[in-house]
Amino acid sequence: MRILVTLGVLLSLAILVAAQEAKTPSPGAAELASIKVYVRQVDLFIKLKQNRKRIFGDVGDKEENWREFKGKVAKGETEPDDLDEVAYVWARKGKVVAAGFTFQSESRDWYHFVTYYFREDGTLAKIHSRLNTFYGSVTAIRDQYYASNGGALKSTARFLDIQTQKPKKNPNFQDEPTPVYLNVRKLPFSKLL
Repeated sequence: MRILVTLGVLLSLAILVAAQEAKTPSPGAAELASIKVYVRQVDLFIKLKQNRKRIFGDVGDKEENWREFKGKVAKGETEPDDLDEVAYVWARKGKVVAAGFTFQSESRDWYHFVTYYFREDGTLAKIHSRLNTFYGSVTAIRDQYYASNGGALKSTARFLDIQTQKPKKNPNFQDEPTPVYLNVRKLPFSKLL
């Protein structure tokens, strides 16, 4: 009798474990997987369409000071490379799918490269950022994933030595914030798109 009870308990546990493993992924996990596939597609699009990007730069201290750079810059005018904030924008079928920003200090002690991936409806799907700072000799690589309703799904961070690119545990460095634009309309130059 004890053997039958033990076998019954073991069989129940086996069924419970099998049911747990067969569970479908959570909605968040499914959306995260979908975002990763979408981001790979956008990255390929960016790579193939480098010459189709639009360039915007912050030429002053106010939002209205963002302007688009088209073609060659006239002699004596500000060039995008001279600015502390520049954005490269890619659109597919008339809709912005990615915006790659370069933020940098006036002294060029740090550079922050941030790519925003937008869904067809204009909502933010992912932010990928790479901060290179000489204040602590760190490269900080971060990924942030967002649900279509704007909620955070997941974030990851890796810290590397800026020279060797080997992992750095508990780095002490001056961090720079990553602006979050939850949709295309929130981009500082959205009126120019």
